[in-house]
Amino acid sequence: MTALVILVFLALGWAVWKGKLQKKQLLPILLGLSGAFLASRGSLIIGVAAIGIAAFWYRGLTLRLSGSGAKGGKNSDIDAARFLLGVSRFDNAERIRERHRTLIAQNHPDTGGSAERAAELNKARDLLLDDLNHKRL
Repeated sequence: MTALVILVFLALGWAVWKGKLQKKQLLPILLGLSGAFLASRGSLIIGVAAIGIAAFWYRGLTLRLSGSGAKGGKNSDIDAARFLLGVSRFDNAERIRERHRTLIAQNHPDTGGSAERAAELNKARDLLLDDLNHKRL
């Protein structure tokens, strides 16, 4: 059990170090892990409640840290594109393309979707990939 706890802390430390997580996101993650531990040990109601609170807390933090809600400008468009494709600001180009492929397969006009929705998805993909390329330079 101790080895598992150490492994989890090492994984979280690595994620913060690599920029996949921010320090502010650690508390809801730890709350969710604690809830999972409690649920596995027989405290199902408390464990599930902790997991639910952690999920909402983490989602709210993620939205605030990604800058969602900013009015106007390029950042607002990028946030809207992220929301449309269901990706975070930490996702790489391959993840953006993968989500786009999944959504375009569901929303393409040939499969019963609308041309407008497909155009929105294509525009969102292009905007996010362009933004990602500009950050690398």
